[in-house]
Amino acid sequence: MSDKNALSWPNFAVSILGGVAAAVIFAVVARGGFGGLLLAHLAPLPIMIVAFSFGLIHGATSAILASIILSFWPHPVIGMGYALLVAAPAWSAVYAALGAPRGGRERLTRNLPGWATLAPATFLATAIILWLIVSTLAFGSLDEALNPIRARAFILLDIMVKERDLGDKIDPTTLSGSVARAVPAFLAAYGLLIHVVNLWLAARIAQASKLLGRPWPDIASEFRLPKPVGGLFLSGIALAFFQGLAGAIGLVLATTMGLLLAFQGLAVAHIYLRGSRSSALVLAIIYFTLGFLGWPLLFFAALGVADLIFNYRVRKTDAGPTAMQKPD
Repeated sequence: MSDKNALSWPNFAVSILGGVAAAVIFAVVARGGFGGLLLAHLAPLPIMIVAFSFGLIHGATSAILASIILSFWPHPVIGMGYALLVAAPAWSAVYAALGAPRGGRERLTRNLPGWATLAPATFLATAIILWLIVSTLAFGSLDEALNPIRARAFILLDIMVKERDLGDKIDPTTLSGSVARAVPAFLAAYGLLIHVVNLWLAARIAQASKLLGRPWPDIASEFRLPKPVGGLFLSGIALAFFQGLAGAIGLVLATTMGLLLAFQGLAVAHIYLRGSRSSALVLAIIYFTLGFLGWPLLFFAALGVADLIFNYRVRKTDAGPTAMQKPD
C-alpha cells in the first residue's frame, strides 16, 4: 500500500478543495431552508472522502481549513460548532476505520467497524454534554439555557393544538418543556446516524475509485463494541430519571450509546439471517419498520447489550456451518 499521506502538490490541492467543499456545504446549511436541511446530511462527506482516498493528514487539512473558513464567514460560533460537531467526529471516524495508525503501525487491528462508530459518538456526546454544562453555568439553570428551544417548540405545538392535530387535551406548555429537554439528546443521536451513513458512503466512494487502502470488512461479523459502552448506556438511562443537568446528560448518553448498541443488535440480526432464503425480505422489513416507526431500535439496543455479554454471533458461528458468503 502506497503512502497516501505524501505531501505532494496534487494531494495538497485535493485537501484544499475538500475543505472548501465542506465549508460551502455547511454554509448553505447555516442559511436554513429545506434544501439546506437536506444538504446537512452530507456535511461530513467531503472530509471523509479525502481522508479515505488521500490520507488522514489530508483529511485533517480539509477539516481544519473548513473550520477556519466558517469561523471567518459566516461567524466564529458557526466555525466552532462545525469543528466540534462535524469536522472532528468525521475525521475521527475515518481514523478509527483505518486502524488508528501511528508510528507506522495500526493500534486497532480488530472490530474496526465498531471503533469507527464509537469515535464520532464520543466526540458528539462530549461536545453536547460540555455545551449543556457551560450553558447551565452561564444562564444559571438548564431551563433558562433551553428557553429558546422551548419557545419555538411551544409555538409549533400551540399551532398544532389549535388545528386539532394533537387534540384538546394536550398542554403545549408542558409538552414543549419535554421537547426542549430531549432536543440535545436527539441532536447527538441523529448526528451520529448522519456520520455513520456518511462513513459508509465515503468508504464506498473510495473503494469504487480504487483509492481505499484496505479490504472491505465483514461489518456484520466485525461490528463489536467495547463492553463499557453497555455500562454507559445503562448509566445514561438511570441518570435520565433525574431532573435538570443530570437528566439531560443521561439522555445524551442513553441515546448515543443506545444507537451504537442498536447497530450491534442489527449486526446480530444480519448474522442469524445470513444464508436464509428470506433474509433480504426480512431485513428489508426490519429497516423499513425502523425508518417508519423508530421505536423498535429499543429492541435492537437491548439485543446489542445482550450480545456484549453473551457473544451471540460467536455462538452462532461455533454452532455449525453457516452460509456467510458475502459481507454486508
